[in-house]
Amino acid sequence: MSPPPTLGQPYHVVVMGATGFTGKIAAEYLARRYTPGHDQPVRWALAGRSESKLKDVAKSLGLSADDVPILLCDASNPEDVERLVQSTRVVANYAGTPFYDKALPIVDACARSATCYVDITGEVPFMRASYDRYHDKCVESGALVVHACGFDSVPTDMGAFLAARAMREAHGCQCSSLKMAWGQSDGGFSGGTLATGIELIVGGDKVPGAVEAKARGAYALDPAGAAGGPDTENNGGSIVGYDPAIPATPWTGPFVMSAVNCPVVRKTNALLDHSYGANVRVSEVQTFPSRLAAYAYVGVLGLALAVLAIPPVRSALLALGLLPKPGEGPSKAVQDAGFFRGTAVARGEGDMRDKVVRAHVNSGTIGDPGYKSTACMSVEAALCLALDRDKCSTKGGVLTPMAAMGDALVDRLTAAGMDISVEVDGQPVATTSASQ
Repeated sequence: MSPPPTLGQPYHVVVMGATGFTGKIAAEYLARRYTPGHDQPVRWALAGRSESKLKDVAKSLGLSADDVPILLCDASNPEDVERLVQSTRVVANYAGTPFYDKALPIVDACARSATCYVDITGEVPFMRASYDRYHDKCVESGALVVHACGFDSVPTDMGAFLAARAMREAHGCQCSSLKMAWGQSDGGFSGGTLATGIELIVGGDKVPGAVEAKARGAYALDPAGAAGGPDTENNGGSIVGYDPAIPATPWTGPFVMSAVNCPVVRKTNALLDHSYGANVRVSEVQTFPSRLAAYAYVGVLGLALAVLAIPPVRSALLALGLLPKPGEGPSKAVQDAGFFRGTAVARGEGDMRDKVVRAHVNSGTIGDPGYKSTACMSVEAALCLALDRDKCSTKGGVLTPMAAMGDALVDRLTAAGMDISVEVDGQPVATTSASQ
């Protein structure tokens, strides 16, 4: 069992931004799963700008100040941020919408203080800026900074990690391609996610890291010195495609978040010495049972994006309540009933090109794609760094979920209720490495 926090760090995890939509769900997850009688006790706290709102969150969870301390922290106040990072082993940051203008000072303080950090951002420019500014500081201090610790980056990164490893162990080769194929899912989206997307579009090259990320193309997040690779896009080469390696739903279309998740997978590959393959092609798609369904989806998606890109129309939809505002999102019933199903499909390289390995990363019992499952993934990632640090990367840095935590996160999410499995030549195999 991990030792308790030191006097200088009374908390294992502090939930920063606990009054936001996903921050509240993360606090609820901690309160529900890690009760005082749990076999791995967790000392945690709520943090944010408003004491009254934080007290409301604690009260809604049936907790008192003795159960969960409240820390006041304004991310724009350096003294607040310094006190925050000095008090905990890990900061789990949910204060976004967007992250790029709030989180960099927290990452900076964590890097200097050897405090680990996780968040749920999907902002590629912010992740680029975080690496460029603070990776070397993290290496020096030993801090692990891990962005993109929610849906859908974690399942995509994890699926690729498991499929590529199974390919090496079963067939002794690397991969020519890794494709994350998303099947059925059910859930909703929040106003914060929508507002962040709009902010990134409006901000353009003025957003920190945007120019640097754009210059690297498909390898926008690769570490310094990485050579890139063959990818020029994220959809596998066509808007609508067909892949017989995806059973039942072989037709494919663009996946909305592929421009975020594929660079995360490529960075993981580079950080792991290109163990997936030096020339592996990485893509991410949504799957459909027919060509007609795929084309219909592409049409609806294109229309939705075009409508949202028009400011007056977007404002009207918000005013009419047809789009969620920041702080709003799917109901608890939707979160509880929601689910996702994803499969990472790996193909061998060279003479093993006909070999196919699949890693299934499904929601199991952890809830809807965007919020309840994201709270679970990010909290368990934070606890990996707080309680299982000896199982994580021995080196500090601004890393990815799988490069930082690997099997430790797979094990935690499996225990939390995710349905994770691997099949080689149609037969199930262990998700853990044969060398362990």
